[in-house]
Amino acid sequence: MREGHRANALLVELLLVIFFFMLAATILVQLFADAKHKTIQAKATNVAIMEAENIADDLYGSDDPEGTLATLGFTSADGVWTLEKDEYVLTVTQKTEETEAGMLRIFTIDGKGDGKDLFSLPSTRYLPKEVSP
Repeated sequence: MREGHRANALLVELLLVIFFFMLAATILVQLFADAKHKTIQAKATNVAIMEAENIADDLYGSDDPEGTLATLGFTSADGVWTLEKDEYVLTVTQKTEETEAGMLRIFTIDGKGDGKDLFSLPSTRYLPKEVSP
């Protein structure tokens, strides 16, 4: 009778150990999956920021910003220019302020990815008017 009791205790102990290892393995797999997802998201964010910086430089030096955005692959809808990539979406909005001395062009480049706002990058350029003596 004692041998049957020992066998049952050993079986219960083995089941508890197996349950513990299954629980630990499940948690570790979930942690690695989350880490991989964050790595992919970080790479997409870095690529989007690099591209947004290049676009901001192109817009700063451009005399025709709409033409520049169209050349870069953006599409326009209601004054907002959009560029959709696999991992992220870039949107460019333009605001212009006229003054007596010139014009201030303000572009805001927003990046979105994985359903979240990633960044907002402003780009401004002041265009002075010619002054008559």
